[in-house]
Amino acid sequence: MASQLKCEMHERPWRDWAVDRNLDDRWLERLNNLESLSLVSICEGHLDVKPKCVKRRPCIILRPKEAYMMPLTVRWYELKEAIAVEIERIWPDKETIVEFEIQHRLVKNGDPLEDIEDIIIRITSDRKRDVVILPEWIDHWFRQALSRIETFDQFMKTLFIINKEQGEIEQ
Repeated sequence: MASQLKCEMHERPWRDWAVDRNLDDRWLERLNNLESLSLVSICEGHLDVKPKCVKRRPCIILRPKEAYMMPLTVRWYELKEAIAVEIERIWPDKETIVEFEIQHRLVKNGDPLEDIEDIIIRITSDRKRDVVILPEWIDHWFRQALSRIETFDQFMKTLFIINKEQGEIEQ
């Protein structure tokens, strides 16, 4: 017997997830159809947190798909300038905060030692949500962010050529 998806009052079901109530299905579809990036999280911004809390800001969090992860981390110092230039080109305004975070960790928690690499891309509104009903500026911010993310997704594909037979990426 399948378990029933439980949603909070500010959420609704979408596929197998509970998502913020006001997120447009088309936005979710577009984010789930990216070729080089995977959606980790999306938030419309919440009023039930402290006024200075980051959760008040609309936000989209992405991660490169698995095939892109290692080539990006291995070649980070070669690629970061091109990535920075593209971020500046795609997000020229001050309405959006873009963070491209790369993380390497060695973790000893039992045997064997783990080498963990991760990349997170946060796209966050500079403006905080301040009213209950979803304001037009948030709708506009999401629509603009989605177009820009799709452009960045295409740029990420140009960094590497995927070797489909081996499931690896080559330059």
